[in-house]
Amino acid sequence: MKNKVQQFISEKSLFIREEKLILGISGGADSVCLMHVFLELGYSFELAHCNFNLRGEESDADEYFVKDLAKEHQLKVHIKQFDTLVYAAENKISTQMAARDLRYAWFEKLRIKSNAKYLAIAHHANDDVETFFINLVRGSGLKGFLGIKEKNNAIVRPLLSVSRLEIEQYLKDRGLVFREDSSNASVKYLRNKIRHELIPLLAQMNPSIQQTVKDEMRILDDVAHIYASKVEEVRKDLTQEKNGIVQLEISALLALNPLHSYLYELLSAYGFYAVEAISKALQGQSGKQFFSSTHQLVVDRENIFISLLNKENEVFEITEKTISLVYPLEINFKVMADKTIIYDNNIAQLDVEKLKFPLTLRKWKEGDKFMPLGMKKFKKLSDFFIDSKFSIIDKQEQWLLCSGVDIVWVLGCRIDERYKLESNTKKVYIAQL
Repeated sequence: MKNKVQQFISEKSLFIREEKLILGISGGADSVCLMHVFLELGYSFELAHCNFNLRGEESDADEYFVKDLAKEHQLKVHIKQFDTLVYAAENKISTQMAARDLRYAWFEKLRIKSNAKYLAIAHHANDDVETFFINLVRGSGLKGFLGIKEKNNAIVRPLLSVSRLEIEQYLKDRGLVFREDSSNASVKYLRNKIRHELIPLLAQMNPSIQQTVKDEMRILDDVAHIYASKVEEVRKDLTQEKNGIVQLEISALLALNPLHSYLYELLSAYGFYAVEAISKALQGQSGKQFFSSTHQLVVDRENIFISLLNKENEVFEITEKTISLVYPLEINFKVMADKTIIYDNNIAQLDVEKLKFPLTLRKWKEGDKFMPLGMKKFKKLSDFFIDSKFSIIDKQEQWLLCSGVDIVWVLGCRIDERYKLESNTKKVYIAQL
């Protein structure tokens, strides 16, 4: 066992002997096995145990077991208790997902605090195969069929080359004690249902189903590299980004084949997975909008635009002493005596004496109007946008500089006629993007 694990660590370049590790240990067979293998191989590591308080006395017994194990082998151990059910309810997620989120968030904080290079998790070959079927049932695209990564940033999984049977034999041969989680027998969880029902059924048809799936995952991994390379090539060709807004030309997207797969890969990075509706919108539904948890996608006449969801009703105050903003836009402010006109849409020159401080910076809203420079009557901002050929996303991203209720500058476009420099202007207020 130890030689097989050491060979896997070396072949996959998981870590080197000099690097400190944190080992996530539940007290179950897998993590106890990994702990003993690490001891045999002479690695430097500390233990980390999560008590999720989901199984009453059984959870506490797991914690005591890990503490005793650490004491017996003179290992430093970190223990963290969680109120998992409360966290799950507050975040409206399943208990299993809550435990996973809490576990990995704490592990990462602990790893950094302990100055450890990697976090070692005891996933093994059977877990890898089970994950394949979980992703198949739930639907996850090609990436979901590639199995568990042996190294994912600071997380390493040294036991992925060994099976559950090998782990059990290793523990039996050495007379090692471990804790059995009673919830592992329950088929109400998808992973357990696959472990106890689906895989045994498949094994009746193919006794080597575990190895067959592993072989297929290796092939799919090679395919995925070729696939990802092509997708990235298309992404670079089609994607333009300006001021945080991603733009893709619709005609170029419609020329892709297969369109659905390309759309999935290009848009899933922004949280858009149901691409069938987006695909239909590309073929004549200008103005259609889609929302993910983080982004907004707008189908315009010739392009689609993707931007982060806006925080509604954000207003930023600018006092007479404000010299610059870095958020939500980078703007510099200053007062000068020089009245020389600067012909640049990114610079607003305003008569200081006409302004009422504090000024405000906000997004536009329906009903807004101003008097564009050179005009003698008001114009609705919505009409100004149409005349200026603003896209839907341009309108949503437009910021306004205001003095009281008056719009004094449509940023990057036009100042208000009423606030322009006059012959009697004494000081000039300059706002520059």
